[in-house]
Amino acid sequence: MAIEDALLDGKKNLWRDIFCTDIYKEIFLKRNLIQELILKELKIRYSRPFLGFLWTFLSPFFIVIIFYVIFSLFLKVKIEEAPFLLYLMTAVFPWRFFQDSITASTTSLVDNKNLIRESNFPHYLIPISISMSNFINFLPSLVILIITSLLISKGLPVFILFLPLILLIHLLIVIGLSIIFSVLYVKWRDIKYILEPLLLMLFYLIPGFYSLRLVKDSLPPPLFDVYTYNPLVGLLSLYRISVLKGFYSKMAWDIKISTLIFITLSFAIIIFLLGAYVYKKNRYKINDYLSY
Repeated sequence: MAIEDALLDGKKNLWRDIFCTDIYKEIFLKRNLIQELILKELKIRYSRPFLGFLWTFLSPFFIVIIFYVIFSLFLKVKIEEAPFLLYLMTAVFPWRFFQDSITASTTSLVDNKNLIRESNFPHYLIPISISMSNFINFLPSLVILIITSLLISKGLPVFILFLPLILLIHLLIVIGLSIIFSVLYVKWRDIKYILEPLLLMLFYLIPGFYSLRLVKDSLPPPLFDVYTYNPLVGLLSLYRISVLKGFYSKMAWDIKISTLIFITLSFAIIIFLLGAYVYKKNRYKINDYLSY
């Protein structure tokens, strides 16, 4: 019996190590602290600018306008799947949330090392609070996108019902990557300089301002299949399917929305679990690295 109990305890500990259940419990118990950190992040960001919270929409919208002028008016880019303005908005708005969260979170532990030393709370709450504050910033842009799509397309697709799930998938990916990069940056400060061109490359690899049909025509079928199973391409497509009327019927590849959700959700869960695992393996070393 003692051997069986030891094996059972070993399996439970292995389960906790792999899935980091203690961390998720800790996040739930410290949810009020996360809320305070989110409010602190938002107050710092918008306390001084004259337009304040309005910049959450204006900043990405200016980028959309720049892309629209360059690619639509100058280069005459045409998108069959949707109006080009909406096509750009569904790329730039989600991407800004993704990019801004990871960029800010990467240096967050180093930037807040004095707070971490003085306060006794888990390090990962800082990148989580940054990701959540950026998520709040992203929501007004998403509302504007939905209203614009409703007016231009004269309706919304039935897939709008999947939008909460898509937002959850997006948030899990962002939080997981934010924790991973913030922990890695504490150990290797070169991560920041590697991340900048990496994010730029990723943005141009997803169909942000060019059509999936163009990618399909440019790549052999096996490579195009690999491209379409890229989780970031899938996530962007899910946003467009849920917000742009008629987009799903005009997609350049034959894939079910259930398969698309399964791929992106699986990736989100893996990244989120990996983020918790990376933190758990390094949690007792972080303060040592922050001390110099």
